[in-house]
Amino acid sequence: MNVTIKTSELIEYFATSTIQFQNAFKSTLPSGKIDTNRKTAFQLGGFIIPLKGVARFSLNGVPYHIDARNTIVHAGEGMDIKIKTYEEDWTYAVVHYQVIHAKDEFKSLVNKHFSIEIDNMHEIQEITNQLLSKNMNPDYFSQFELKVIFMNLLQSILTGARNSQYNFTLQQVTQILNYFHTHYEEDISISEVADMFDIDRRRIAYLFEKVTGLTPIRYLTKYRISKAKELLTASELTISEISEAVGYQDSFYFSRVFKNLTKVSPSQFRKAHQR
Repeated sequence: MNVTIKTSELIEYFATSTIQFQNAFKSTLPSGKIDTNRKTAFQLGGFIIPLKGVARFSLNGVPYHIDARNTIVHAGEGMDIKIKTYEEDWTYAVVHYQVIHAKDEFKSLVNKHFSIEIDNMHEIQEITNQLLSKNMNPDYFSQFELKVIFMNLLQSILTGARNSQYNFTLQQVTQILNYFHTHYEEDISISEVADMFDIDRRRIAYLFEKVTGLTPIRYLTKYRISKAKELLTASELTISEISEAVGYQDSFYFSRVFKNLTKVSPSQFRKAHQR
């Protein structure tokens, strides 16, 4: 289960602590890769900032679905790392910092892992790339600039986290919609989707109806049937092949669902609409 933190607590932590930038690096993992047997840095906190793609990044066995569009993860020291990439390469940066002084109630926070949902990912990625570029320069002025850029990065992260509170519901639903749109041909379980995005199944139903007016299953069904209509109109695939292409292994069940939504069978629809 993903661990999160209150934005107000995160802001107070960085506002009242004395911290110092340590280092940063960038890495790319190819698609379909599983990377294990590594640990996070000793005596340092850090941000995992995705620059491209999506991955499952686990810390001490706790998985995080890190998306380059809206998610950053904070990691503590000496944590076990496991990374799994999906259908595309995943590029990410790690930015380490050290806590010089912190209030008693925040001293343990540097050693905790948690996700941060934000709404200004492009800005954060640009600043991160500036940091990575300057980090290669050994001169003192560049070292000074690194401090400034790091604080700008931190400000951007906190601003994005604060702003995301106002559209968090929409962000959650958008993430799941995007998943449906790219995996509709697969056997999708709402319970598994709920676990993937760390949302209670009943919460997903509530959010979906609030944003789309449909239940998750109803939305997925209508989306699959819309894709089936495209294939029936523009392809020569058989009904059985189209059924599988939109996520139904049983073509007879697919035909019933299709007729229930459109009032005609797939073959009747094709006859009336095929170019």
